[in-house]
Amino acid sequence: MAHPSGLRVGMVVYDRSYEMVAVVDYFNGPFVHLSRPTGLIWQSRWVSVRVGTEYEQRQLTAIGKLYRLRLKGMVLDQRQEDF
Repeated sequence: MAHPSGLRVGMVVYDRSYEMVAVVDYFNGPFVHLSRPTGLIWQSRWVSVRVGTEYEQRQLTAIGKLYRLRLKGMVLDQRQEDF
């Protein structure tokens, strides 16, 4: 779904209000709902959101990889405690 601002669902964006990179989940009037791979979700006015740069896209991908790696490590740590 395209928005008058040029933003689209699934697009990597930078939110100037929260100073964070995120993915657009959906629009609700003047608000855009955003999320990060860590599970953090929030809404912001779409006027404070801009399309993410290539660097910011790589940054979001790296955040997701690091988060998954840490979760995997937590599971391994819990298994070791059981022994």
